[in-house]
Amino acid sequence: MAIEPDLSNAAPFLAAAAITGGTVTVPNWPSNTIQPGDAIREILQRFGANVTLEGGSLRMHGTDHLRGVDLDLSDAAELTPVVAAVAALADGTSHLRGISHIRGHETDRLAALETELDRLGSHVSQTEYGLTIHPRLLGGDLWHTYADHRMAQAGALLGLVVPEIVLDDIGCTGKTMPEFEHLWTTMIDDSVEASAGEAIRQ
Repeated sequence: MAIEPDLSNAAPFLAAAAITGGTVTVPNWPSNTIQPGDAIREILQRFGANVTLEGGSLRMHGTDHLRGVDLDLSDAAELTPVVAAVAALADGTSHLRGISHIRGHETDRLAALETELDRLGSHVSQTEYGLTIHPRLLGGDLWHTYADHRMAQAGALLGLVVPEIVLDDIGCTGKTMPEFEHLWTTMIDDSVEASAGEAIRQ
């Protein structure tokens, strides 16, 4: 039996391209799947990223413009922390709906996102069924992960563009992806090398 990779764990890597204007390619993306994580393709497209799936490789290319969105995430609620991080960098208000049940996940993710994004300068309010995010990130601070791997992924994502964000516990990503820290730093190092190479060619 062939077991598909966990598509939700690819979400922060794909979102990294969306928020930085870069490009990330994830190989072996299934053309047909019932995994909720597959929704990240359409979600990031709604924000304004360019997405292609060819030959089993999913390619995400960011642009210089992130739009605010109105999303029902009831079928893909595990993506909420990463999606909320992207929404905090958009140029308009976002509404994330259908996610009241994630108050009972590893932590109360709605309360955690409200607290952490507010600390960075955004104005986030909880609704009965989700979050309303008014983006206005001013600067970094300690990002509390609440021992929640998805919250850690969201903090790492914001750290790419908001200076001085420090995560209190990156190790909690080991719950579902023990190699997250290594893959994340490798992605960043490869990006820096590619940028330097481009500058030399110019």
